[in-house]
Amino acid sequence: MREFNIKPDLVTYTSMIGMFTERDALGALALLEKMEMKGCEPNSRTYKLLHGLCKSRLLDKPIELYGEMKKGDMKLETGFYGTFWRALCRNGRVADAYEVFGYAVESKSLTDVTAYTTLENTLKWLRKAR
Repeated sequence: MREFNIKPDLVTYTSMIGMFTERDALGALALLEKMEMKGCEPNSRTYKLLHGLCKSRLLDKPIELYGEMKKGDMKLETGFYGTFWRALCRNGRVADAYEVFGYAVESKSLTDVTAYTTLENTLKWLRKAR
């Protein structure tokens, strides 16, 4: 893109982050940081990065990104909340999972019963694992 003097915008960065997320969560994270340094504000789609980081069990950064997302009054898609809850619970961060769940309910991000059952099933799994 530099060859053609094209400056990436929100859509470009978000697309690239989405591609990185599945295979290289840390690469996606580096790209997010570069995006922010260039003054391009992420949106809720950009925060799909949380999904890949949770799968990688890198939870400190998703919690930090979640905080930024929450400050910006952004919402995640229902499926990403489920992934985030499962990752938090499986790593013993149940209080964080409840906090995220509370925000999801408060912000009216949960559009169906599936999200509620995901958290309930995760908590049941956690009880059995102990």
